[in-house]
Amino acid sequence: MKLKALVIALALTPLAGLSAGAVHLATELSADFLPGTSAGQIVSTFEVGGQPLLWGFGWEVIPGRLGVGGDYMVSFAQDAATGWWLDWYAPALALSWHPVGADRWVDPFFQAGVGAAGRVHLSGVSGYAVEPDLSLALFPFVGAGVAFNMDGLMLGAKGIYTPYKSSVPVTRIPLYPLGDFQVSVTAGVSIGW
Repeated sequence: MKLKALVIALALTPLAGLSAGAVHLATELSADFLPGTSAGQIVSTFEVGGQPLLWGFGWEVIPGRLGVGGDYMVSFAQDAATGWWLDWYAPALALSWHPVGADRWVDPFFQAGVGAAGRVHLSGVSGYAVEPDLSLALFPFVGAGVAFNMDGLMLGAKGIYTPYKSSVPVTRIPLYPLGDFQVSVTAGVSIGW
């Protein structure tokens, strides 16, 4: 009987580490920046809208200190000459590390993953053709940020660096002009278990 209890206890021990975790669901506001952008320019973009801002949502499942998640954001813009455009930015799959745990009041984190960004022409002025009407970029990324968890309500910010961008292989779709840095602010909920 003691052996059976010991075997069950040893089998359940790894699950104990998974019992402390969280699910983060958030809305996001993000902006894209080129190298050499100052901190003042970044703040100004969010305050006065110096460029199109991307809106969307993010999710992350964090059992313990390691998590997996993704972000998906879009922006609509109208050009009087050509019509409506849709830009999207999606660091779609990320692994994250939360050194102090995701269920703390202050939750610093580091991320690495892969994503895609692009632009598509949705509609145009009658008789006006737009070339190209689609551009895409595939990219790896690394990032870091901090979230503040206030009894389940979460506010945060993060920065992402995309060291390399690639067009879609074996196609002639032009490369989307994605900047090297993206800065996002988030607000959402943190569900702990």
